[in-house]
Amino acid sequence: MNDVLRHWNLSGEMPVQIDTFHKSAWLVGERYILKRNANADELSRSIRLASLLVSEGAPEYIKTVGGQFTTPDGTYCLMKRMRGGHVDFFAQPDMITELGRGLARLHMALARIEAEAGDNDFLAEWHGYIKPGIAGVSGEIAGYVEARLSELYEKLPRQPIHRDVHAQNVLFYNGRISGWLDFDLNRRDARIFDLAYLLAGLICGKTDNPAMVGIWKTLCKNLLSGYDEVNPVTGDEREALPVMMIAIELLFVAFWNCGGNIEERRKAAGLAEWLYNEYGNQRD
Repeated sequence: MNDVLRHWNLSGEMPVQIDTFHKSAWLVGERYILKRNANADELSRSIRLASLLVSEGAPEYIKTVGGQFTTPDGTYCLMKRMRGGHVDFFAQPDMITELGRGLARLHMALARIEAEAGDNDFLAEWHGYIKPGIAGVSGEIAGYVEARLSELYEKLPRQPIHRDVHAQNVLFYNGRISGWLDFDLNRRDARIFDLAYLLAGLICGKTDNPAMVGIWKTLCKNLLSGYDEVNPVTGDEREALPVMMIAIELLFVAFWNCGGNIEERRKAAGLAEWLYNEYGNQRD
């Protein structure tokens, strides 16, 4: 990693301790994070977007000495570490309201830089990628998702969104959001996708624990409440939230099918089925 770090002007700070915290990310001393991305264009877009969102808590990237640094393993970037840490929302459920407010503010900021985002039509993604990749999933569930998405998707507000909102991609400091991480998947899509992605991710692996399910349902309510304080959620978005959660889990089914990870595919399919049993027949 020291050879990689020579591509940034850190000579006055070297040597530093380097610790791996992800298969493609490293802590560099107390000040930086080094990250590798297999997709150079995706990383370039993420860096460009983050530069416009630093005031909203996006990471600040450090320029290389000689331009983008790419190896056969991927393209590297260096960013400043942000203060704060992750929150266990099941242990601190009140914090989800602040997350809702913060996500609403982030969406409002993203909407102001619309030209920077690529486009993704989730309904087209359903027909072109998800549906062909979920063989073995209940036809009843797939039919429900297709019917509800077809009915609701075109009514949903669309704008640039984060598209990878989960508990490990947001930092808190003194009870407030201090940073957002990983804008690599940013696209223009249905705004409710980010809320659905977050909520489905929070209940993953906990559906067999009634106490956790009870807390999660409170988290759902309070996330929407916090978001609504800053940026009103439409009636169509509220109606689409259940089907969007189910569809996102089926997206993971298709993804893990392609990757050959049977266990992760099983988990995603199981969560999609649980969500359908909880919400599939509701028409609130």
